[in-house]
Amino acid sequence: MSDVGAYFPHKVTYHPTCHGLRGLGLADRPRRLLEAVKGLELVELPGAEECCGFGGTFAVKDADVSTAMGTDKVNAAVAT
Repeated sequence: MSDVGAYFPHKVTYHPTCHGLRGLGLADRPRRLLEAVKGLELVELPGAEECCGFGGTFAVKDADVSTAMGTDKVNAAVAT
């Protein structure tokens, strides 16, 4: 693991966004970066691989479904 020169002594979680994974092809690079931060406790986000519902025009075209998906994602993040 590389030393990225960062220290953050807190518990965090990470949601790999659909755009980051599919559109930008980031794969696990953001997670690896977080894992290199000293003091940081990275907690697995339940349902991390599931869409948050807020990407693109989906949030506008299917607002009710999008809101429900977003609420689920936020609740999972808060639970971590």
